[in-house]
Amino acid sequence: MTIAPRSGWWRRLRHGRGFGVHSPFAYRFIREVLRERCAYYAYDKVDALAAEWPGGVSGARMLFRVAAFVNPSHAAASGVAAAIVGMACPSALVVGVPEPQTGLIVLQGGENEDAVLCCAASGATVVLPDRNIPSVAALFARLRNETGHGHCFMNGSGAAVFVGRRTLPAETFDVRF
Repeated sequence: MTIAPRSGWWRRLRHGRGFGVHSPFAYRFIREVLRERCAYYAYDKVDALAAEWPGGVSGARMLFRVAAFVNPSHAAASGVAAAIVGMACPSALVVGVPEPQTGLIVLQGGENEDAVLCCAASGATVVLPDRNIPSVAALFARLRNETGHGHCFMNGSGAAVFVGRRTLPAETFDVRF
């Protein structure tokens, strides 16, 4: 009995290492943020919070690396995500709801869709830890379709990151992270 791999596995495998990615920003983001395996300074504290995070240890570490890379002055997160973002960006103001100057948004359900779309259109980075929550997955799909710019990095197992920088063309990458 053979088990067939999920569709897109080869593309995720290649793009996860940067092969076939022609955007310099996307290549750097994949290699240095999403797929980084070296230890960061607060991984022991992040690992302690990972039991309450949907993506487990790897998802919590990925959120930490994304927050450290973006280094926003304002972030929208709640609960465990707020603690992780606070560790990555000690100078950031972390609030529960997106505001116009928000640079990083962690979707967990219950967010104001218009505020999230407005922030993403102005250049915010949006992290989706788990696409199994229907309302959050629908908001992320709407975000990807309605924003005319930004790179979207989709993990085959459920997590996704949208980098809404205005200088980036609208492109989606299937990445294994």
